Amino acid sequence: MPATSLRGASAASHRIDETCGRGLGAQELLESVAAELSRLLRAEAMFVAATDPDTTLALGAGAVRALPQTICKTFWQYEFEVPDYNKFSELARSPRPVADLHESTGGRPERSARYREFEDAIGLDAELRATFNAGGGTWGLIQLNRDGAFADDELAFVADVAPRVGRAVRTALLTHPVEQPAGRGPGLVLFDEDHQLVSANPEAVAWFEEVESMHLPFSTELGVPLPESVLFAAIEARVLATRADATPASGVRTRVRTHGGSWLLVNASCLRQADGRLGQTAVVVSPAKASEVAPLIVQAYELTPREVDVTRALARGLSTNEIAGVLHLSRYTVQDHLKSVYEKTGVSTRGELVAKMFADHHQPGLDAAIDGSYAPG
Repeated sequence: MPATSLRGASAASHRIDETCGRGLGAQELLESVAAELSRLLRAEAMFVAATDPDTTLALGAGAVRALPQTICKTFWQYEFEVPDYNKFSELARSPRPVADLHESTGGRPERSARYREFEDAIGLDAELRATFNAGGGTWGLIQLNRDGAFADDELAFVADVAPRVGRAVRTALLTHPVEQPAGRGPGLVLFDEDHQLVSANPEAVAWFEEVESMHLPFSTELGVPLPESVLFAAIEARVLATRADATPASGVRTRVRTHGGSWLLVNASCLRQADGRLGQTAVVVSPAKASEVAPLIVQAYELTPREVDVTRALARGLSTNEIAGVLHLSRYTVQDHLKSVYEKTGVSTRGELVAKMFADHHQPGLDAAIDGSYAPG
C-alpha cells in the first residue's frame, strides 16, 4: 500500500486483504469490505453491490445502509438517464475508478443533478464512488456518503484496495458449489413508462423469490418481491430504446444469481405499440445456458486459451501424455500448464480441478462452452 497519513489505513488494508483471502461468498465479502471502508472513512451511509462484468448491472449480492428505500428507483433512473458526474459506467472505464463528488465538481456538488435530487433525502453533502475492477471487467461498485469532502489520501486508499476487492468478488461469484436451478419456465414481467411493475406471471414471482437481492426490501402494489437487478435492467432497456440510434433489437441482456448460486439470464426490451410509440418494457428471466456462464468462469480464474484447452482435455479423462499428443505439446509443457491452472484455481489434484471448473456449476455442456469462450469472433 502506498504511504499515507490516513490513520488506521495500514491495519484496515491488512484486514481487507484477510477478508479477500478467506474464500467468502460474494454477499459476506461485500458486507465485510463495505463495513471496513465505512469505519475507516467515517461514512454515514453507503451501498455496495456485485455487478455483471459485461453490463455493470447489479447481480443481486450487496448491501445498503442509511439510504432511504424511497429513492432506490429514482436513484437508478438518474444513473442511467441523466448526464452527471462520476457515473459508475464511466468509473468502470477509468484508469483510476475512484472519484469524489466535491473534487469532480470543483467544490460545487450542487452542479450534480444526482446531488440536487437527493440532497434532502440523503442529508449528507459528500459522496465517494468506486468500482471494483479485475481482468478488464467490473465485478462490483460502492458509494459512500458523509458530511465533509473526502481527502486525497482517502481516495488513494480506496484506489489501492479496489482491485484486490475486484479480484476477490470475481472469485467469490464462482467458487462456491451451486444448487441445481428449479426446472420451471421463463418468468415474464411488464413495466409501464414510469417503471412501475404492472404484471408478472407465476414463474417470474417464483424466480424473484430465489434471486439474491440487496438488503433493501422492494415490493410493489402487486405484492411481488421485485429484485433491484431486474428493475435496473428494465430502466436501462427503456433508456436504450429512446436513443436516436436505437434498433428493434435494442435491449439489455445481463445475468443475476440465485441464493443457491446458480445463474439466471435477464432479457429486457421496450415494446412498440401499433402506432410506433414506445410501450411497456418486458423482462424475461430464465436459467442461463452454459454458454452464458462459461465466460464468467474463464474470467474468474484468469485462464489463458491454452490452459482452457488443457483443462478440457483433463476433464475428458485424458492422461498427461494423451493431452500432449492431442494438443501437440510436450509432456513438460502440459505439466507447466496444469501447475498454473492448479495455482489459479486453488486446487492440488485433477479431481478437485474438474469438480471446481465443471461439476460445481451443474451446467450441462459447460466444458464445451468454456472452450467456446475463445472461439474466433
